[in-house]
Amino acid sequence: MTQPTRRQSSRLLQCFRAVGLICDDLPLVVYALGTETFAAASLGKSFAVYKCDRLTPVLVSPQLPKKILALAVLPPKHLTFTACGRQILVWKRVAQVHTLAGHRGDIKQLLTVGTTLFSLDDTGCVLIWDLDTFERIDEIKFARGFTPSVLLHPSTYLNKILVGSDEGALQLWNVRTMTCVYAFSGWGSAVTTLEQSPAADVVGVGLGNGRLVMHHLQLDALVLDFKQEQSRVTALSFRTDSGAQAPLVASGSLTGDIAVWNLASQKLESVLAGAHDGAITSLTFLPNEPILLSSGADNAIKMWIFDHLNGGTARLLKSREGHRAPPTRIRYYGNNTLATMADGSDGTCCQILSAGQDRAFRVFHTAREQQSTEMSQGPLAKKARRMNVRAEDLKLPPITQFAAMETRERDWANVVTCHENEPAAYVWRFERRAIGKQVLRQFDPSERVTPGSAEDLRRQKTAATAVTISTCGNFALVGSVGGAVFKYNMQSGDRRGSFPTAATPKGKLIRALVLPGSTPVVLEDTTGAHAHDGPVSAVVVDALNQTVVSGGIDGQLKFWDFKTHALAFALSVASPVTQMELHRDSNLLAVACDDQVIRVFDVSTKKLVRRFRGHSHRLTDMHFSADARWLFSSSADASLRVWDLPTGKCVDWVRFHKPVTGLAVSPTGEFLATTHVGHVGIYLWANRGFFMDVFLDAEPQQPTLIDMPVPLNEVDNADELGFGSEKNPQLSVDGGADDDAARRAAVTAVKAAGVRVSTDPVAPLGDSLITLSTAPRALWHSLFNLELIKKRNKPIEPPKAPEKAPFFLPTMRTDDVKPTFVPVAAKEESATSKTTTAMDGGKAKPTTKSATAPKAPTVDSAGESEDDIAMEGWGVGDDDEAWGDDDNDVDEVDPADDEQATKDPSSTAIASGSRIFKSTGIVTSRCKLATLLADAAARAPTHATAGPMHFTRFHGVAVYLQTLSVSAVDVEMSTLCMGAFDSEGKALLALFLQCLKEEMATQRNFQVLQAYLNRFLKLHEDLLVGDAGLLAQVEELCGLQQQQWEHLQKLLHNNLCLVQYFSKIQM
Repeated sequence: MTQPTRRQSSRLLQCFRAVGLICDDLPLVVYALGTETFAAASLGKSFAVYKCDRLTPVLVSPQLPKKILALAVLPPKHLTFTACGRQILVWKRVAQVHTLAGHRGDIKQLLTVGTTLFSLDDTGCVLIWDLDTFERIDEIKFARGFTPSVLLHPSTYLNKILVGSDEGALQLWNVRTMTCVYAFSGWGSAVTTLEQSPAADVVGVGLGNGRLVMHHLQLDALVLDFKQEQSRVTALSFRTDSGAQAPLVASGSLTGDIAVWNLASQKLESVLAGAHDGAITSLTFLPNEPILLSSGADNAIKMWIFDHLNGGTARLLKSREGHRAPPTRIRYYGNNTLATMADGSDGTCCQILSAGQDRAFRVFHTAREQQSTEMSQGPLAKKARRMNVRAEDLKLPPITQFAAMETRERDWANVVTCHENEPAAYVWRFERRAIGKQVLRQFDPSERVTPGSAEDLRRQKTAATAVTISTCGNFALVGSVGGAVFKYNMQSGDRRGSFPTAATPKGKLIRALVLPGSTPVVLEDTTGAHAHDGPVSAVVVDALNQTVVSGGIDGQLKFWDFKTHALAFALSVASPVTQMELHRDSNLLAVACDDQVIRVFDVSTKKLVRRFRGHSHRLTDMHFSADARWLFSSSADASLRVWDLPTGKCVDWVRFHKPVTGLAVSPTGEFLATTHVGHVGIYLWANRGFFMDVFLDAEPQQPTLIDMPVPLNEVDNADELGFGSEKNPQLSVDGGADDDAARRAAVTAVKAAGVRVSTDPVAPLGDSLITLSTAPRALWHSLFNLELIKKRNKPIEPPKAPEKAPFFLPTMRTDDVKPTFVPVAAKEESATSKTTTAMDGGKAKPTTKSATAPKAPTVDSAGESEDDIAMEGWGVGDDDEAWGDDDNDVDEVDPADDEQATKDPSSTAIASGSRIFKSTGIVTSRCKLATLLADAAARAPTHATAGPMHFTRFHGVAVYLQTLSVSAVDVEMSTLCMGAFDSEGKALLALFLQCLKEEMATQRNFQVLQAYLNRFLKLHEDLLVGDAGLLAQVEELCGLQQQQWEHLQKLLHNNLCLVQYFSKIQM
């Protein structure tokens, strides 16, 4: 079997984002950062951070190699810890900075206290890590008969952790002396959760038998004991706000119910029945707020508010939900009428209808996920309470097929669905996001029939198997088990005939034409033989409401007249039809059959126009692109193929880790949406052919294995909330170790200059080919006409000076254009350095602070006197890092960043040779481009014949320039040299010419380098002509450019000659 190649994207598809993926079965980690509260949630192989006020994701990590098994956060340092297998990945926001390894089993819990991390694996081992050095400190080993299950740091307990076990016992450990301080006998049931109560020394213990115990650690005494009847306790949380009328504690269960207990009256206060459709994984009362945040295994996060007069009853405030079970069929909704197709920016084209195995019918918005919701199936909660059942049990069976048409959206129902083991079809109103009143069936359910009778068999044959809606939006067509297609009115739900007409109970009435005044007679309808010999698997209607096409498992395609219901044409495809997809604008019909072959028919001519072979397993779904040029098809062999209809060839072949169950192409052609086996999210893939010219040469010989995308953050001010948007710094570059190191150094230099860049270059297809840059055209093409653009954009009014800051706010100018305020810390440090210099006679003496912590006094290991010296972050006073107020935290300043900030850029560029600047004390202000050129020149040069697969020392300069706008590039180049008197500037011009020479030799970024060279020569033409050294470099660069252009021109002429020969046209 052909092995797939592993890439980040295929020819046409690029990972974009995941929709409807909220959380998995791991508990949320809720923490405060400043005045905001955030919640970290696991998404399987990635994690997301939600802002709790609106439940919007502000940060999403990249894809991890394995599923996350545990999650922890250290807010003061912006660190997130994810346990994947036996390793712990450390993240600084979304950039992986470290990996902790040493466990002998899979990790199942992480706990952070101060700057210490505890990790528990399934072998019963607890490792302790120092988060300052990321080194392993020690290991806690337990005796036989004690299997640790959960960890907790009791409040005010210095250097102590509480460990619960599967046997029901508890142990209190001193992590400094590595001794068990006290062992609690337990309650004979597994400890499932531990939670610190607002009262010191009292912790809440959740047990596997459903008991909820309040235990006093210091006295080893039972305070309270509750028992929830549903199942074991899965989560606990204490209410901490001062507005509560009584102390409350909430507990979760496996059934999805949340119980609220009154600690004062020692009774059950209320029960949130069916709060989640699965097990409760976490419960957290927000600090000093009457709000409870819950998460469940049903892929949902919900926020409950206790605003009732009794204070113990909660209502749903906000929620963010997705499918509980994997979706099976999706389709884009909207933008399929002339009114909406005129504007490609219509927001309705971002909506996806999704049917899942969880009996839910949902609408997902791909741009603003806050607008995603579930289509209502009526007052199920009220009925469930009255019938004492779960609301989930009252939902309709899972949807097998659905169809939508927006033509009459504002008038009546415009969505129709058919369900598993359900004889009727149902209509929905998309505008109201709710089910309609009409039920489409061929009989009255109030009329009872005898089981096994002829009428009962006839009713069974009318069970719905396929649905569609006419283009006008007035009629729904429903295929049946018996092989007939029934027609209904969407507004009233009335029956409007069938295909064939004999499928209806009444015969056809005609008037005899023998004599005038004759009575009507009933003639036998003989069209029953035209029905399919078996269930109808698909039915479609053309754009003009003239032809209805039905396909069945009998391998027949039947063309019906929409008005007369007569059979117009029938043909056999020699294999059972499983699915059909019609592109109404072109009248092309794609038919998927059981022989894994896709046949494309022209509905107008009723002829076979294309046959696509290649899938090796059952076809699961297919969809046309907006212009009907491509056909996307998926198979149960986990592959997805893109077929080009004009050429009849496969232009892309993708392999996923899990088979695709449903796919849909956006009406604008920008994105492809897919659903997969075992995944509850909907995954969006950008169509590269929509955004750029894609070169499609030969058919792919092997599939491209692509990882699944992750969700995106939905806020624009992530930096203001304390979260950056750095990308993963791990680089993957083709080439040797030297090239990888050179490129890392180049990108590091660019990032040190404060620029965010993309670190994924385009790999050249060959050593002899010219590779173009992927930078947007707008960032370089306008350099050729910059003077004309400046003249056109010249302001009518003179520019106004920026508003000056108050006199008491000193400002400073960096390399940027805008002035900034002088940081307070910098002023204090400057004043301190001046004072120290004056006291030392004008000579500053550097002082260093010892990095080693003070050594702890030696004491007896059996005693507890060493508790007076706390481990870092374990203090109980106001200065304890673990319990301090985040508002008072001061971000640590990296010494490297501080040195880079205070370092004069001009000193790193070229040694100053100007006597004027030395005598007057003037310091030239160089641009960032000058700094990068000087840093690159300090490294060893790359061999000239390195080729396109290697990176030069000036690669960082090219990356930096491609991140700038046209005006910024012009400013950077203009400020390299101030004039003929600037000797340093001339040296920088020589470095830039050398940069162009070395980069041009690699044959990469060809068109961008030409634009930079053109602008550089226009700006510094006089200086280059007047300096012999610079002129010699220009001539040498000219020869290299001429050589590459001749090579490119030869390739172009060769291609034009071949095109002219094969097409037989004159050029």
